[in-house]
Parts: sequence; structure tokens; C-alpha cells
Amino acid sequence: MKVGFSDRQRGYLGAVSSNLIWGIAPLYFSYLVLFPMAEIIAHRALWAAVFLLVILLATGQGGALAQGFVYPRRTLSLAAGAIMVTANWTAYLYAVDTNQLVQSALGYFLYPLMAIGLGVVVLGERLGRRGWLALFCATAGVGLKATLLDGFPFVALAIGSSFAFYALIRKRLDMDPFLAMVIELLMIAPLALALITYLTLTGKPAGASFFLDGTSYGILMAFTSGIITSVPLVLFHIGNRYLPLSVAGFLFYLNPSLQLLLGLLVFAEPFTNVDMVAFTLIWVALVLQFAPTKLLTSNRP
Repeated sequence: MKVGFSDRQRGYLGAVSSNLIWGIAPLYFSYLVLFPMAEIIAHRALWAAVFLLVILLATGQGGALAQGFVYPRRTLSLAAGAIMVTANWTAYLYAVDTNQLVQSALGYFLYPLMAIGLGVVVLGERLGRRGWLALFCATAGVGLKATLLDGFPFVALAIGSSFAFYALIRKRLDMDPFLAMVIELLMIAPLALALITYLTLTGKPAGASFFLDGTSYGILMAFTSGIITSVPLVLFHIGNRYLPLSVAGFLFYLNPSLQLLLGLLVFAEPFTNVDMVAFTLIWVALVLQFAPTKLLTSNRP
């Protein structure tokens, strides 16, 4: 007897899997540091579109692409999503190029709070008592992280808000997450192709390769960057489709938590007392939100 997953189970599988992949992705991207960041992001967008399109065509679903353009409202939603994710990648690129990595990290700590807020205010999702307490703990943890900044976190807000509105747009889109992701990336792909072409013609010696440095390593990393970009994004949208945005928002904290462990154990990054308290508060929030009630209550004999 074949047993399928319920919608909620699909949502949890998508949300958890996407954040697990994003959490360990720095291991992969550490091998791309030799290449210009703008070129890397452009290759990620271009080959992610190609990778997903090939899968769509190979499974005989090419005709479904028209679904993204039959209804103007749907087309506008997909275009708005493409703009938001492009804005998010651009803000991240700006943070990296201007050595504002703390702001970049804070942006992705802010995203869950913004996503939860949009879920409550725009979508009418409700938080129980434990949910509000969890939100308070997470907010306190992110607030502590913000104390590491010197000025106003413009870049962090741009990163967090663009991704939160991106999630909201896609949450409200009544369309298969995989198909929507293909169409969205196909909208971005021409810009990515134009940027790669421009960088190749103006920033490299004559006759230089379109594929990063032109070595077998560069070509391999260009192609695989599309896979590591597209797969977690599709899983992320599956999670958002089948779970309340508030629940998926809390689960996003798995991503920076894993990146923290990688930073400590693999990249030997510093870990301050502020970091320790902030992450403790965030994980208290996760326990409050997801632990079974019976584990959080004590029964008297």
C-alpha cells in the first residue's frame, strides 16, 4: 500500500530541507571566493534557470510554462517575485563588496521576523501564547545581534525585507512551486546572461572564457552553482506553500544556526558572548514554537 505525504508533511520537508542545504552551502561557496562576486551570482541565476528548465522539459511539462503568462495578475506576481529575489541578491552582493558582512548576516536574521509579521498582518495568521513568546525571544536575540553594528542597518533591512516580501508574493501565488520557480528564473536569466557577457567583454582579457576563468574547475563551478541555487529555493517555496508563513519563518533559523556551527568548527570564526546569548534566545524560540506541549509542561504526581 502506497502512503503519500500530507500537505503539512510536505511543507515541513521542504522548509527543513531547504534550510539544511542553505546551512551547509558555505562549504560549497568557499570554493568560489577566487571569482568576482557579481559574476558568481549571475552564473547562479543563469544556470539555475537552465537546470530547472531542463528538468521541466525532460518530464514533459514544457507546455505548462504558458500558465505563467495566461493570467496577467499571475504574470505580474511572478515578475514581482523575480524583482524581489534579484533585489535580495543585489543587496547581498553590495554587503559583500563593501565589507558589511555583519549587516548581511543580520539581514537573514531579520527575515524570519519580517516573514512572521507579514504572515500575521497580511495573511491573517494567528500566533498562540507560545508563538508570541517564541517571537519575543527571537526578536530579543536578533536585537542583540544588531548591537554589533555601528550605524543604522540599511543593508540588513534591504536584505531581510526583500526576501520577506519575496516569500509573501510566492505564498499568495496559486501555482505549482517548481513551475513558478522555473518561470521566475527565466525572467531573471536574460539579465544574468547580459551581466556575464558584459563582465567577460570588459573585465577580462580578449578571448577570455565566458565560464569564470575558463578552466575545467571554473566551468564545473559555474554549472553546479545553478544546482546549489535552485534546489533549496524550490524546497523553500514548497515549505512556504504548505505551511503558515509564521511557521516557515521560525524554521528559517535552522539556516544561520548551521552556518554558525560551520563558522566555529570549520572556518574558525570568532564567537562572542553576544553571539552566544543571541543564539540561545533564538533556539529557545524554536523550542517554544515546535516542541510538543507535553515536553514543556511538568505534571505533578
